[in-house]
Amino acid sequence: MSPIRYPKPPSQLTGKRWWKSVGFLGPGIIIASVSIGTGETIFASRGGAIFGYAILWCFTIGLILKCIQIYASSRYMMISGEHPMQSWMMLPGPRGWLPIGLLFITVICLPFLLAALSISVGSIISWMFGSLTEVSVRLWATGLIIVAAVFSWNQTYQRLEKTQTIVVGVLLVCVVIAAIACQPDLMALIKGMLVPTVPSYQDWIREAYPNIAKQAPWIELVTYIGIIGGGLPAYIGYFGFLRDKKWGLFEKQEIYKHSSKTGFPPIDTSEENQENNRIWLRAIKIDVGGSFLAIFIFSSAFMVLGAVILHSSHLIPDKMNLLIHQEKFLTSLSPYLLILYRVGIISAIGGTLFATFDVWTKSVYEGVLPLQKKENAIPEKILKKWIIMTTSVIGIGVIWIGLVWEPLSNPITIVSVPALLGGTTGCGIWCLGVAWADRRNLPQIYRMNFPLFAALIFSGLVLLIAGILGFYFKFIG
Repeated sequence: MSPIRYPKPPSQLTGKRWWKSVGFLGPGIIIASVSIGTGETIFASRGGAIFGYAILWCFTIGLILKCIQIYASSRYMMISGEHPMQSWMMLPGPRGWLPIGLLFITVICLPFLLAALSISVGSIISWMFGSLTEVSVRLWATGLIIVAAVFSWNQTYQRLEKTQTIVVGVLLVCVVIAAIACQPDLMALIKGMLVPTVPSYQDWIREAYPNIAKQAPWIELVTYIGIIGGGLPAYIGYFGFLRDKKWGLFEKQEIYKHSSKTGFPPIDTSEENQENNRIWLRAIKIDVGGSFLAIFIFSSAFMVLGAVILHSSHLIPDKMNLLIHQEKFLTSLSPYLLILYRVGIISAIGGTLFATFDVWTKSVYEGVLPLQKKENAIPEKILKKWIIMTTSVIGIGVIWIGLVWEPLSNPITIVSVPALLGGTTGCGIWCLGVAWADRRNLPQIYRMNFPLFAALIFSGLVLLIAGILGFYFKFIG
């Protein structure tokens, strides 16, 4: 087999006019938009409402760890031409045990995410119609899932990307303006970002929200790390979207299965090929960096608004009041902005509902692809329909079981399952797997440098340990 060579990069990446490279911000926007649904709008403002500025470091570190995970994984895929899950087929032990395990975690997370996401939108719609009851919220949530399933049945990624880019951009601008206008305490903000602490619950929380105060504060923080920025259900599919963009080797061929039991095909180490590779990696840096920067700004703004407005008012997004208290973020500036908040938040999270089915289809498809032979592979369109049907049915089941079973009655608890499984534990395992693939398959000159490699190992261990401990003490211990 001839050595792997990378195609010549487009002029947008090679030219000195850097702003032209912004066009390579694409797949990462999907990650950002999916994260907005329950991550930033609910958990960032909830964290600010409970702990004030003191936990901004938690969001910062969590996003840095996940940014390292996604960049290192994308880097491996762009250099090797294969999805990281494909490389793990060569791990010692039963065939495909790691891809199967991560796929299993992902499949468990999907209906819980769908249920929590639809309940959050259903709660604000019920509030707008003056009937915020358990039944009305669940009815709206059920209807939203059905509508999202119908409209997502034949939705294309190109339309999805453009729509979500607009929605994320408009909502981001509005929330940032509101955060600046509320005049936050800058010194407290900087301290909260740079000085890690595990704050305690204040007395008013113990009195008004005993269900929150009964668990240790650090478990709440671990949940934030897991949900902010997304997790496996979005990340596995992200690399499938890279194929759709036809960057690097994927300009020539969509699917590669380079890993084998005997090793990995040689990669051309000429200076020209190395330079082409470095330039193509700029697209990854732009996409990953831009999307995580947007998530950081968005989550910080919501946390600040929660700290300034909700914390002082002793209000916490919880149970069916997930997005209602946040109306104060804009109405504190002017009561006329109420309609802007409601339309904006429903549009943004509604867009997230539509995005999830495409992202999840990519995730499951990438998970099963290494396990299938090409001639027996399930077409992605058919798989998408199965994903829509199964996750919708189970998600609706989760919504209504919560009406009679306490553990699923609170959407915060529902979303904690995918946060601690897919957002921390699974991400930690993923990081360690990418580190193994990098050292096994890539020649020395193309491997991660030591700082990035060490950061990836550190990210993997922190996420893995935090996820296991958080899940145990929240649901078992």
